[in-house]
Amino acid sequence: MAQSRFNNIDGRPDEDQVCDWTDQFFFGLLNTLNSFYAQVEFKNAGERLKAVPFDRLVLEQLAGESDEIREIAVNRVKELLDNEIEFLNAYS
Repeated sequence: MAQSRFNNIDGRPDEDQVCDWTDQFFFGLLNTLNSFYAQVEFKNAGERLKAVPFDRLVLEQLAGESDEIREIAVNRVKELLDNEIEFLNAYS
């Protein structure tokens, strides 16, 4: 396995570091997608956002990382996506 981009603390991945990376990755993609969603009715944006395979995109980016790191990142990106959809639904 290649050198991890994340630090280990007592033999475990630094969860905060993994979550920070995941946040940056998610919001970077979201910023890119915003230009596309500007053309969609606001009430449909949440459904369209659900169709984006954020979990698979995270796994693709972390292909060389341990299963534990990948699990932390996928759980975090799902949490971020749920929060974003909940926010969109609250305003539609």
